[in-house]
Amino acid sequence: MTEMQYDWTFDSPAGGHQVDVLGDTQGATATIQSLLTDSAGEPPSIPAPTDCLVTLPAGLGRDDHIITEAEVRELTGADEEALARVRSNPLRLLETLLELGTVRIGDVPATSDVLPQLLLGDRDALVLAIRRVTFGDEMEFSEIVCSTCGDTFSATISLGDIQSQKADVGRLTVPLRKGGYAIVRFPTGADQAAMLADPKATNAEHNSILLSRCLVEMRDGQGNTKAGGEDLAKALGLADRRTILSQLAASQPGPRLLEVSIEHEACGGEVPLPLSVADLFRDF
Repeated sequence: MTEMQYDWTFDSPAGGHQVDVLGDTQGATATIQSLLTDSAGEPPSIPAPTDCLVTLPAGLGRDDHIITEAEVRELTGADEEALARVRSNPLRLLETLLELGTVRIGDVPATSDVLPQLLLGDRDALVLAIRRVTFGDEMEFSEIVCSTCGDTFSATISLGDIQSQKADVGRLTVPLRKGGYAIVRFPTGADQAAMLADPKATNAEHNSILLSRCLVEMRDGQGNTKAGGEDLAKALGLADRRTILSQLAASQPGPRLLEVSIEHEACGGEVPLPLSVADLFRDF
């Protein structure tokens, strides 16, 4: 195999000859200065990095207070290599991304023990912030199919315009079909990991796992109480299961990534453009 050699020379714009950097340091310096001076046109515009501080929509409960400030950082080439190795596993990709890009939650270091305690909406907010501080606020899309006129178009969206929803870390009360109500809590990263642990599980099984973890208790119309758990999650009627899951999704704090849309200027139609972690980091 031929060893690659680097030619440490610069082309001189004045005489068309090469300047030996090691043998003629003064000539090299003059050549570089000439190149900088003679450069035509405006310098390229480099977007300023987005603030690394993030306000979490819900926050992390600690003792008698809620921590809502977090810090993220720009991803590096080493991070890109680490993410590429887990690209085929969406859950591992998300966990790795958060571990690499999140610095702290308040004064608490963002470790693999702390991050799973965050609500899904807070984790989405961190992912979005890591994307913005790494690549900037704008994101380009091509070959968007307009649902109104059927035409294909390209567009750029501002990630800073994505709406976010706040909510308390506390519990949610959901009325049930035959009276009574269910008390549920918002899912965390740990709940998500448990739900997606088995890649062969069906959507119905995913729902059962999530409900078994997030359903705190159920009270019927007569005031009888049942503690949450796997048995109750599977015993619930389909309508009640779907009501609870839809209420959790609608009330979940965090950026509304699945509700992003863009206007097709040619026809005025509003085109849904739901985003996922894979979409935000599609280049990895």
